[in-house]
Amino acid sequence: MTLAVYGIVRADHPMPGQPPPGVGEPAGELRLVRSGPLAAAVSEVADVESLGEQDAVAHLRILLALLSDGPVASLRLGTVAPDEESVRTEVLDPLADELRPRLDALEGRVELHLTVEEDEDAAVRAVFGAEPSLRANVDPNDIDARVELGQRVAEAVIDRRADLAEELLARLRPLAEDDGPRGHHGGVEDPALRWAFLVEEAAVPDFDQAVADLRADHPDLAVEYVGPLPPASFLTLSPAGEAAGGANDQAAPAGFAGSGQWGWDGGSG
Repeated sequence: MTLAVYGIVRADHPMPGQPPPGVGEPAGELRLVRSGPLAAAVSEVADVESLGEQDAVAHLRILLALLSDGPVASLRLGTVAPDEESVRTEVLDPLADELRPRLDALEGRVELHLTVEEDEDAAVRAVFGAEPSLRANVDPNDIDARVELGQRVAEAVIDRRADLAEELLARLRPLAEDDGPRGHHGGVEDPALRWAFLVEEAAVPDFDQAVADLRADHPDLAVEYVGPLPPASFLTLSPAGEAAGGANDQAAPAGFAGSGQWGWDGGSG
């Protein structure tokens, strides 16, 4: 039997009052494996290769249950260990000096995700309306002129997305302690914004209201808002001999390599 590993917490972290069931079928019972100042939340799982969408929900439910009692360093769905001793010797003990103070620094903070999409056709119409020169007639048989016009329109859409992103960030950043991109954004086919925010739990209602106001002011935008989540994007870890990464650029301890092995949830999806 293999252990599914969900996240790392401080050793004095309490178990949830009613622990959610673990991933897999049958679902294993959640427990904490402790060593020194850290503990890992684990459960037994029979077949990690068969984990699916419902297990992703169960994985997140466990992380949120843990988050209610303190900071959590989340691991990817499918992170497994052969036994408790491996959890202690390969993860908890090597990370003890670095991870415990970083968890302390995230006390009372959560991560919020915002993705803002703008319909591409609507964006093109908007830039045509804002720049009359783009409406100049182009000979449909002049391939070079058509290509040039397409490039100018694409550049105008990208500029528009950049301005929109800055407008939205200017409204939300004052409510966050830190923020950073969760992936490429702003291109012609990209979201206008794909961003993560580190927010104090007490400030989440204010952030919720700011997002509601943003939606009201921009009914033409599709706004996806997710959270609170464990602040994985703002937990940077560096293996010995390597420089620490920034938000959303996490280095992992040697041996951590994603699904089926150790793997940090970088929060950049």
